[in-house]
Amino acid sequence: MRALSVITLLAALILPTGAFAEVQTITATHTYILGDNDSRNDARQLCFLQAKREVLEKAESFIQSQSVVNNFELTKDQIASYSAAVLGVEIVKEDVGLSNGQTTLTLTVKADVDIDQVNTLLAAIVADKNLADRVVQQQQQIRELEEQVQTLNSRLSIATSGTASELRKERNVVFENIAWLDRIQLVATQRIAREQETIQQKTEMILKYVLRDMTPQEVLSLVGEPVKKGLFSSSGFGLNWYYGELWICFDEPLGLEDWRVAGIGRAGPFPNPIRVCSNNLLSQ
Repeated sequence: MRALSVITLLAALILPTGAFAEVQTITATHTYILGDNDSRNDARQLCFLQAKREVLEKAESFIQSQSVVNNFELTKDQIASYSAAVLGVEIVKEDVGLSNGQTTLTLTVKADVDIDQVNTLLAAIVADKNLADRVVQQQQQIRELEEQVQTLNSRLSIATSGTASELRKERNVVFENIAWLDRIQLVATQRIAREQETIQQKTEMILKYVLRDMTPQEVLSLVGEPVKKGLFSSSGFGLNWYYGELWICFDEPLGLEDWRVAGIGRAGPFPNPIRVCSNNLLSQ
């Protein structure tokens, strides 16, 4: 059962959220009727694929309703792809029964949507175009593989005993390919989680230890290299370093190339530097 879980959002790998973070548990239940050429494991795989699709569709609608997500200006297809990549779906209940003399397998699955975590991960995907493109491509591949499964399943429902064995082998290969793509997404999500944890740590260090008039070298010794650097300021020119959540803004009070910390600005990944550098968070 655990092997079927699409674990692309592991709580242990994601930043802890506040006590009042909104978490929505979304469930879906699907029943699969076993055909003559289906084993119970085949039925579980097939039933999970459909239940997963249903719960993700519900989760996408919930995520799309959040105002922070709307600020990303994502299309409906992007929200669907990115949400599927960062949400974990797991089986919570399995029942075997009979319906009109045929064996049935019913699965209930759930996805826990921590909107703070999801928004953090979606923001990281949006900020990394290469990652965003890979997520979209992988989700498209998964959808195509799921369509192959449905096609093979239809063929198996009318297959003779002579051809059923080969069709089942082919379907199992597709199952394995879907699982492989899910594992790729897991690696990407783990990397995002680690980066977000680093950003949080650096944000705390900046707010606690970075002082006005520090030199760039002193800042580097405290928090390391920034994610990106810019040359804009409220006066039209200045040195700005971006650390994922905060910008450190430098001016030249003593002359050319004598950069000193002038302020700290908080903004998103693609801020207006003039607005950022005027948003001074230094308390000194």
